Amino acid sequence: MEAPSQTFGPAPDESRTARHGSLLRLIAAARELQNDRIGREAQALADRVADKRFFVACIGQFKRGKSSLLNALVGTSVLPTGVVPVTAIATVVRHGPILRSEVHFEKGARQQIQIESVRDYVSETHNLSNYKGVAAVEVFVPSALLASGMCLVDTPGVGSTYAGNTAVTRAFVPHIDAALVVLGADPPISGEELALLDEVAGQATEMIFVLNKADRMSAAESGEAIAFARRTLGQKLGREIGNIFRVSSAEWLERRQPTREAPALLAELERLATQTAPQLVAQAERRGVRRLSAALIGEIDIQRRTLTAPIEESQATAHRLRQVIGDAERSLSDLSHLFKAEQERVSRRCNERRDVFLARILPSARKEFHDAILAAEKPRGRPVSETVTEIAQTISRRLLDQWLAEERPAAEQMYRESALRFITLANDYLHRIADSSDSMLAELPREVSNESGFRAKGRLYFGEHFGYPRESVPERILNVFRSRNRQLELTEAKVARYLDTLLSLNSTRILNDFDEIVRESGRRLEAEIRSMLVELRTSAETILARAEATRAAGAEAVRSSLDQLDRLREQIAAIQKHDNSVHLIKPGTFA
Repeated sequence: MEAPSQTFGPAPDESRTARHGSLLRLIAAARELQNDRIGREAQALADRVADKRFFVACIGQFKRGKSSLLNALVGTSVLPTGVVPVTAIATVVRHGPILRSEVHFEKGARQQIQIESVRDYVSETHNLSNYKGVAAVEVFVPSALLASGMCLVDTPGVGSTYAGNTAVTRAFVPHIDAALVVLGADPPISGEELALLDEVAGQATEMIFVLNKADRMSAAESGEAIAFARRTLGQKLGREIGNIFRVSSAEWLERRQPTREAPALLAELERLATQTAPQLVAQAERRGVRRLSAALIGEIDIQRRTLTAPIEESQATAHRLRQVIGDAERSLSDLSHLFKAEQERVSRRCNERRDVFLARILPSARKEFHDAILAAEKPRGRPVSETVTEIAQTISRRLLDQWLAEERPAAEQMYRESALRFITLANDYLHRIADSSDSMLAELPREVSNESGFRAKGRLYFGEHFGYPRESVPERILNVFRSRNRQLELTEAKVARYLDTLLSLNSTRILNDFDEIVRESGRRLEAEIRSMLVELRTSAETILARAEATRAAGAEAVRSSLDQLDRLREQIAAIQKHDNSVHLIKPGTFA
């Protein structure tokens, strides 16, 4: 995360040309250094500064209704929503003369897509673990709210079962200019949200808080949630928290007009768009220049060191690096066996908990089933057995859903404990590698993400056909002459066994789904660590090969490269010096 940015330089109109020139120099320096990643990021920042665009990121816990709220704000359903966590890729909603969308891929390519296809690129279901290589998706909407340059950003919710989603949101933090924080009533705010907001508050002076789904709670409940959130946020962020707007995005979209406190929320966003926008754009540029300058200085220092150090020393460093990475890869293979043993332990614990569940629930389920069929209304035009069977299915599904809601967090917590030990050991290796490279790899990640939750989604489905109590033709004929009570008496025992089968079979399916999630999450975690090791080795070898090629070209080539690096470092240092001359102001109060 970059340094806190409650700093303001000269008025935007006075310094815009100088700042834009700094970005252009950084773009040129990145190209000279052949660092495409920094060059692309600097170019993207220059483009949005030229367009006077600023990012208002919608952040919060998963399933708070963030996508629905943004749809309501722009007056049309352009972002996918659903009953499970949907958003897995940052999606930018910006102004455009016509409704359209565009995908930006990690390798730099772009592709126009239909609005209806946005879900195929931003959702975990349709783009599992981002196998399509999507960097971001832009949606263009002819909305008056966005005409000033405001861009609403739909970020993945934190705390979902997909660890990558939280990582995507955290990676976007350096680009946030203002935050639209969506809270809920249960819980009003989580620990993960507080940690994320603490990062965001380090650079975004403008934070707007919303309590969504207000239609699902009483005035007393929403008031209690707001009081708790205001107190908790104030203590964590060290700032006074102003209004927390009660809204219902579902009502808003259904009625096609603002409801509850939505008009006041719109007014607050319009204030950002009309009064604060120039300041937010200026801050974004200043933060970006500072971050990109530091990254380029680090790249220059690495390249210079590989050119000036004795070739034997560089070769020895590369040799040590290869040795440490090899040791780490071998040790990770050993660790993976231990990790698999931990996964087996999680599986056994889940089986034990399932046995306890069945022992506890089967007697009460039978009683509930008996009471329910006695109280059921007499069916019209359909066999009693069908009605009784549906009652059994409804009871089993409800009980299994309740158990799943209890067991999934328990299973994930057991997995987290195992994964965190694995991550800690992996990070120890990465730190050793970084140290062994003599800062050769300063630009690369030094740690695996500490997000230790599930990295895979489940494929659970409930079966209802195994053991289905079908009624024979003779039974159907006889039932025509039997009383309803007699039909219930004959049917209950048979369908009660079916109820037992539903609970036993589908609880086993839940266990199998947990087992697959745990194993696939473990495989992905191992793959992430191994991929990072490969990246470290490849980067070091590339740096060394470039230095060796320059040395092989002769002393003049080395001197020329060093002169180029010194010139670029001097230029970037001048940019940094100008950036450090800005004035400080005190942090403001959040609206």
